[in-house]
Amino acid sequence: MSDSPAPVTSADAPRVSLALTREVTCIRALAWRCDLPLATDWVALAAALTAGGLIALPAVRGLVRLGSNTGDELLLVPNSGRVQIRVHYTIPEHDRRFAAERLFQRVVYAFLRSCP
Repeated sequence: MSDSPAPVTSADAPRVSLALTREVTCIRALAWRCDLPLATDWVALAAALTAGGLIALPAVRGLVRLGSNTGDELLLVPNSGRVQIRVHYTIPEHDRRFAAERLFQRVVYAFLRSCP
């Protein structure tokens, strides 16, 4: 028997993606997501996002909710590393991806600022 550790496969590693993807179940392009490392400092990320102009909303069962002045929302899920971007339904469908991309950029910039 070998003493070397078993190789880590992609199935063993947590999902991390600094890419914006549309939630599979959302057919109206209202829900988008990205995945951050579980080791993210979620408190610092939320602070950086609020410093960037987002508004803290009431939390739901340990999740961090932030909103924009246009009604869009970010939901930070520390247990899974997921960041859900919810575009407001009044945004025309052809503009929803652009609205999600603007919020995604805010998340990435805040993430990079909050990294040690």
